[in-house]
Amino acid sequence: MRKAIAKHLKDFRNIDVTPEQIIVGAGTEYLYGLLIQLLGFEKKYAVENPGYSKISLIYKKHNVSCDFISMDKSGVQIDELENKAVDVIHISPSHHFPTGCIMPISRRYELLGWASKSDSRYIIEDDYDSEFRLIGQPIPAMQNIDVLEKVIYINTFTKTLASTVRISYMVLPKHLLHKFYSELSFYSCTVSNFEQYTLARFIDDGYFEKHISRMRNYYHTKRDTLLDIIKNSPLAPYVTIREENSGLHFLMKLNTTLSDSDFCIAAEKKGIKISALSSFYVNPPESA
Repeated sequence: MRKAIAKHLKDFRNIDVTPEQIIVGAGTEYLYGLLIQLLGFEKKYAVENPGYSKISLIYKKHNVSCDFISMDKSGVQIDELENKAVDVIHISPSHHFPTGCIMPISRRYELLGWASKSDSRYIIEDDYDSEFRLIGQPIPAMQNIDVLEKVIYINTFTKTLASTVRISYMVLPKHLLHKFYSELSFYSCTVSNFEQYTLARFIDDGYFEKHISRMRNYYHTKRDTLLDIIKNSPLAPYVTIREENSGLHFLMKLNTTLSDSDFCIAAEKKGIKISALSSFYVNPPESA
């Protein structure tokens, strides 16, 4: 399984790692817990604001300090990381949820520079949704430009295959391997051998790549159909669409007197379920 993942990462993301660096677990939530034990409960963790709220809940339930770092159009703000004395920042640079923004190369190098200033600093690169970029090649991972072993890459097959497939993995920097295997190897793998052998065969025989290509085309068509409906509807003059090419969701800015929460409630009454950007902030700004 780990050999198959390593080959997939090399072919699809140009990430060159050994199978020994890959840790497999039943879902990213389980892997976050392992990382906390590996990196230390005394460290200060941080997540993006806005961001996926479950991540901060997991950190807090493990009784570690977890803060929220504001974002601008390029990603998390480096000065805030410094001011809040963060040790470990959890980010999704290739396709941020929920804004859809992609961290530019300049900010990535800034972030790596921040991490290089202390042995205790690390970046958890959550490569959420990277397989479903609808236009152009996948955005290169931060792990590719990390020469100081500061990036811990994490991804899942749950999004690409099915929500019931609880198989995720992380790639540890080489210098953390000895610590992991000496301190945490007593844990049994939470993914059954049967599932691992099946998925490994699925990847090795080329079916996973074909599946991704087929699903990308499917979602591309679905996205285009939805955007075309909006463009040709009475709603068109009041709508601005953003980040429609970066993955499986996009932002829709509406010119309306309704609050975003009231609009979502009104839409749900019509059978349309959407989410407000403000609901992903710790303290929503008025412009959200």
